[in-house]
Amino acid sequence: MYPSLTVKIVEKPTTLREYIATMGETILYAYDRRVVGVIVNDKRLWDSAKLKPGDKVVIYPIIVGG
Repeated sequence: MYPSLTVKIVEKPTTLREYIATMGETILYAYDRRVVGVIVNDKRLWDSAKLKPGDKVVIYPIIVGG
């Protein structure tokens, strides 16, 4: 449910949502539930943002307390 810190480099043009979907069902589910954050080239982007080869995608768990 909580994927660890992941750093990937985009290899072919795609959207952010499609790229996350290629990483597996677990990460996509966590992304949809907002328990992981995603940063592309040190910026937060919309799901529909277009990624290009060489972009750095960082996926990190969001830790919350209560």
